[in-house]
Amino acid sequence: MQDTKVKGIVLKLTDYKDADKLASIFTLEEGKIFAKFIGVKKEKAKLKAVAQPFIFAEFNINSKAQNRIITSAYILDSFPNILNDYSRMMNAYIILDLLNSILPNSKPEKEIFTLTINALKQIENNNPYVATIKYILDFFTFSGMGILLADSKQIYFDKINGDFVLKKDNVSLPIDQKVYTCLYTIANNNNADFDFDIRVLKQVMRLLHNIIFIKFGEDIKSFDFI
Repeated sequence: MQDTKVKGIVLKLTDYKDADKLASIFTLEEGKIFAKFIGVKKEKAKLKAVAQPFIFAEFNINSKAQNRIITSAYILDSFPNILNDYSRMMNAYIILDLLNSILPNSKPEKEIFTLTINALKQIENNNPYVATIKYILDFFTFSGMGILLADSKQIYFDKINGDFVLKKDNVSLPIDQKVYTCLYTIANNNNADFDFDIRVLKQVMRLLHNIIFIKFGEDIKSFDFI
């Protein structure tokens, strides 16, 4: 029997047996792990407030054989502005679902972890679409899937490789100039609160969804709600 302490953010919870939940947690120390909240669905469960998405906490975990049980937790941040605003919440869910779908198990990703916490703070306090777009582009880079964004008036999208190219061919499609300008500006600036048309931002999000599917083979369902 072994006790460990990790800092992490809850990505997803799944009902397990009658009163338990299985949590996918992105941790600073171990990467993505799975652990159980025992009895947390009961009305007076002491960890009920922690067994929620977006909870950033320090978790005490008891390990025995293949089972990891969360015995206590200290909440570091719960991002209340995200939970009280639909657009902020949906953008933040994209980040959680992206991590849960793509991150390998039990592999520390400290740069991505720091990037994630900072992005959730940006989503909470600034333009959530801009913050999410910036996060996804940075996530591509840290994952070794970075995309090249050239400063050009006409860009095409390679629908096979998910890259941007300067010349049109039989596997590329033209990109709307407003959409590409928005993407390029966000990628090359640290200001998290640009004033872009919401329709353009949503088009950029749909484009990034396509790139994620092409490069990682994952269909992140949270994008459907944007």
